[in-house]
Amino acid sequence: MLDRTPLHIEVTTPDATTVALVLSGGLDQDSASQLAALTFADGYRRLDVDLSAVSFIDSSGLAALVRLQRQAEGANAVVHVVALTPYLRGLLRMTALDQLFSLPPG
Repeated sequence: MLDRTPLHIEVTTPDATTVALVLSGGLDQDSASQLAALTFADGYRRLDVDLSAVSFIDSSGLAALVRLQRQAEGANAVVHVVALTPYLRGLLRMTALDQLFSLPPG
């Protein structure tokens, strides 16, 4: 049985044009709506997403990340994944989503 840690999202604004998200826990069918419900103030140009504490992600979670990227794109912003686990890096590569997101070197 999988450990279903609830999703926690921390949102900060380090400066006027950057929004930083730190996600922890599971990003799945039950929690993807939390990510989809986020709204950001006008004027941000960069969305930094830290996935290093995400313990589980399914196709619904991946779809939520893609929707987040599309939302940012619609606001003329760029999404940067600033931290992630080796597992998530492999998953993003396997699904070709590494081509969609700016990933940290590794």
